[in-house]
Amino acid sequence: MSEKNYTIEEIQEIAKSLIGKTFGELNNYQKKSKSYDKGTHGHILEQDVYHYDINSKSVADFEKAGVELKVTPYKRNKNGTLSAKERLVLNIINYMDEYKHTFYTSHFWEKNKLTQIVWYLNEDNKPKDEFVITNELLFSFPEDDLKIIKNDWETIIEKIKQGKAHELSEADTMYLGACTKGANSNSVRKQPFSDIMAKQRAFCLKTSYMTQLVRWYIDGKESEKISHNSDKLDSFEDELATRLSPFKGKDVSTLCQQYNLNSKIKNVNELLVTRMLGVKEKLSQTDEFVKANIVPKTIRINSKGRIVESMSFPTFKFCEIINQEWENSDLYNYFETTKFMFAIFVERNGKYYFDGIKFWNMPQNVLDNEVKKVWEQTVEIIKSGKIVKKIKNNRRQTNFPSMNKNPVCHVRPHGRNANDTYPLPIPDEKTGVTSYTKQCFWLNNRYVSKIISMR
Repeated sequence: MSEKNYTIEEIQEIAKSLIGKTFGELNNYQKKSKSYDKGTHGHILEQDVYHYDINSKSVADFEKAGVELKVTPYKRNKNGTLSAKERLVLNIINYMDEYKHTFYTSHFWEKNKLTQIVWYLNEDNKPKDEFVITNELLFSFPEDDLKIIKNDWETIIEKIKQGKAHELSEADTMYLGACTKGANSNSVRKQPFSDIMAKQRAFCLKTSYMTQLVRWYIDGKESEKISHNSDKLDSFEDELATRLSPFKGKDVSTLCQQYNLNSKIKNVNELLVTRMLGVKEKLSQTDEFVKANIVPKTIRINSKGRIVESMSFPTFKFCEIINQEWENSDLYNYFETTKFMFAIFVERNGKYYFDGIKFWNMPQNVLDNEVKKVWEQTVEIIKSGKIVKKIKNNRRQTNFPSMNKNPVCHVRPHGRNANDTYPLPIPDEKTGVTSYTKQCFWLNNRYVSKIISMR
């Protein structure tokens, strides 16, 4: 049967018939090539199951039915939860054309408004031809998600219209991202309103969005939602700011009394923001925050207008970071895909008052310059074995980039104590130690102050 003759119902029925089968059982295409690369699983379904040629059309794979086919993996985590293995890459963004359209006339919408998703379980201990297809879903965007997806598309297009396609980042948006797509950073394209070449990017559903979809559809897990009135406001960010505005100017002790919270507990400010938004569980576990990969952070500004504390991020392992390339590194991927919500508390007359929120993500030019420089210096120091600079008063001082060497970020310890360590790839030259106190990247407090001052 030609793909042109498939109905929507037939496309889904074929997908249902695949459940329980391995790719090895379906594989005629792969007999021509013995290795499984990144796209092989999808190619097997295209050529051996649905019998159409691999293509890069700007319309849906099944054009007459208006259905796009996507094959995507998920994994089971050590704690038993499920997560998407990767983002769902959609179509390449044609900078020179996409901006000429409205959302509902765009190539994105034409290609992706209805998607036949086929899921398989990725298991590290299995050969790729033994991966099993477990679930399928004929997917169209839920109404609440579609409002955010449309706003995300418009955000990306607006940046193109401003001549800033080269500054696009996946973290600019909520659910629909603009991810890099190409062999390396040299994969670039022309943009219409600037002479600067921009990285080739594709529309994608973020890994965090796909994880929530996996947990809802495959595992039957639903998360608490925040948004209720997004149709009346421009964006999710606007809605949260509007809902929190009545609390602006209230002090922490008053808010704690209102929500029956102990003002002495360590994370009281985080809990207050959660309660002010009417959320019962952790803010970071709500449906919208998970899908958009939003990390909530509380910021305290003292009476002198300063943020005393720098902002820490997850520790890195010495033996892993040296084997990463910058654009595939954990640090790059973290800042490329993460949006932050800063909840700000300002000190006046000895009390802290809620002062609103700010959404922020790392600008692409800062990530590609200042942050990259610190990452590269850190990797080189670990590879050289010259971590310890000197020992003073029984305390080791390192050669890692310090706060006064870079305006954006630095590296310093983030372990429980000196005995909380990770192994080193080679012994430290000065001390001979084979493991070292856990370290992490930090955003400088002055840089965070600069971010907050721009709200």
